[in-house]
Amino acid sequence: MRNVSDKLNHSKIAGNWYLCSLVVQAKPEKLDSIKATLLSMPNTEIHGEKPEEGKLIVVIESDFQPQLVEQMESIKDIDGVIVVSLIYSHQDEKH
Repeated sequence: MRNVSDKLNHSKIAGNWYLCSLVVQAKPEKLDSIKATLLSMPNTEIHGEKPEEGKLIVVIESDFQPQLVEQMESIKDIDGVIVVSLIYSHQDEKH
């Protein structure tokens, strides 16, 4: 099985832009601290939430694809996060 990083564009090219939307499932009692942590991350926005269910819709953007993947991985490590699901990914690459 190939690693996801095998498919990443590891060259930073001016004008490239990457974004993805995620559903972050978390413990409801930790939601406020999770939201604060997410909002402190660069190019990260919360676009929706169901606090009673501990669900957040999060969009992250980057001009460097490996950085985007690294940021998704760091979200998994936030205290109280149960699972992070990638819902949508878009690449705008200038070759």
